[in-house]
Amino acid sequence: MRPLPGYAISSSCLLIGTLLIIIAGALHPPLTGDGPAQLAAIAHCDAWRAIHWAFLFGFGFSVTGLAGLSPGLAGAAGEAPARMGVIIAVFAYATWVVIVALMLGAGWALARSYAMSDPGMTATHAVFIYDMLRPFGLAAQRLAGFTLGISTGVLGWSTVRGRVLPPWLAWSGVGAGAVGVLLAAAFGEATKADQAAFVLPVFWQAAIAVVVLSRRVRPS
Repeated sequence: MRPLPGYAISSSCLLIGTLLIIIAGALHPPLTGDGPAQLAAIAHCDAWRAIHWAFLFGFGFSVTGLAGLSPGLAGAAGEAPARMGVIIAVFAYATWVVIVALMLGAGWALARSYAMSDPGMTATHAVFIYDMLRPFGLAAQRLAGFTLGISTGVLGWSTVRGRVLPPWLAWSGVGAGAVGVLLAAAFGEATKADQAAFVLPVFWQAAIAVVVLSRRVRPS
């Protein structure tokens, strides 16, 4: 059945947001090695700023979509967990903003300073500042992955209780959230496994947007 106009707008926002995040994640260059190696990689990535703006705009679209969709997707039985899930999602995305904005602004500026300077004090200072700031951003990233997993699990449970989404999709939200929480809790913030904590929750959000837009459900 065709979704109500308000839910079509919300699901479109959610789909746009998750696609921006997925594309930005796919295009993001791997940052490996020590500080100088990472700054060099950033400086040589011409799309660095565009990638990170895509992340930030994607966060805004995703939060808008979740806030608009959650009441209808939950149904009466899942109203309370849906409201809780959206609040946690807002916190998760706000925390994720920390590292993305840090790497967009300070990371890019330090990388340019490092790349354009002769080896010496300026380059050394750039590396020192980067090495001091990045652990803070990584800690925020790990917390974001952990709380986004909680949010996804809670939202998935709200759709299970509301019985609006197909059962496989509703329960997959619970599973995706659990996997995200476990990855963020079990692996350090500088590991690929910790970054993988975001993958299933973001893809699950994209899936529910597609399901609503494809008229398979009619939020009430």
